[in-house]
Amino acid sequence: MKMKMFQGSTVDETMALVRAEFGADAVILSTRDEDGHVEIRAAIERNFATGPVSANAPRPLRTRGDSERIFPERGSSESSLIADAQRDLLSSALSMQGAPDGFIQMVSLAGVRMSAGSETSATLAAGLDSLITFNPIHAQPDRSLLLVGTHGAGRTTTAAKLSIHFSNRKNRLEATAADFDCSGQTHRLAAIMLKPTVTNSLTPDHLVRLVKESEAEGRKLVIDAPPFNPLDETDMRRLSDLISRMNVEPVLVLSAEGHPLEIEDNARAFAQAGCRRVILTKIDAVRRRGGAIAAISAARLSIAQLGLAPSVRSGLVPASSERIARLLLAGAPVEAELLKGAA
Repeated sequence: MKMKMFQGSTVDETMALVRAEFGADAVILSTRDEDGHVEIRAAIERNFATGPVSANAPRPLRTRGDSERIFPERGSSESSLIADAQRDLLSSALSMQGAPDGFIQMVSLAGVRMSAGSETSATLAAGLDSLITFNPIHAQPDRSLLLVGTHGAGRTTTAAKLSIHFSNRKNRLEATAADFDCSGQTHRLAAIMLKPTVTNSLTPDHLVRLVKESEAEGRKLVIDAPPFNPLDETDMRRLSDLISRMNVEPVLVLSAEGHPLEIEDNARAFAQAGCRRVILTKIDAVRRRGGAIAAISAARLSIAQLGLAPSVRSGLVPASSERIARLLLAGAPVEAELLKGAA
């Protein structure tokens, strides 16, 4: 059985994603429709001996009332003891990583119910899939990207990384500095990319024109926006207004450093401004990563990329539940020790 959260702008669009991946046997566990942003949590049971059910099957989608048997009560069997031990392992690992109690409980319970007996990393990945969506940025984005965030989150380095790794002769993603405050952002971006200069804009009006010109020419930009303060309502209104004037996708660049509640508040503020995806940076620079992951989940953002190293030539990888599970299990107690008494 697999459970996953799907996101879209309308119910029909999101249900189409559910059907495309899970087919007609999908079980709808919950739905959320808020400000043009729809979330549907769905699950599917599959007989892996016969393969997945066809997406074109005529059976109607089931509801949560039909899916009680997906989550059976724990018994006293050997497999149940192993599941209990595995849940304890996940809880311990997430606690060591600084995740809040509610997140720990939901992830560990969902992971064991869906994937008990599997390797611990696979079980944790299943639990993460039940709460978080993953939507990596690809080499040919539909729109130009506007990287937003607070001061010091890593926007400039991220803009350089995306431009370098996603650009080739046929497809160009041009790094652009929106240096509205004349703070030297243009020079920093050029220095990181080892270029004498990069395209820049000193005013919002100029940036709007640059985006329109690039769109007319079939080019895409990755824009290093100036920092915005999520605690300043005027600043966030400026950001919302800027986003509304351009055909761009705002992507939040969020540092894993800091208190989990502060990270969550920042993520929620930028989500209200229009961000739907987040690039989580500086994961290599923190010991406890669970708080940041839980904060992104609470803000209902999809994780796009992970910043795993400061080098511009490496260290920005597509996010997935499996990759995050491995990061969260780093330094966890040895699985065999926890399972000794359950076997």
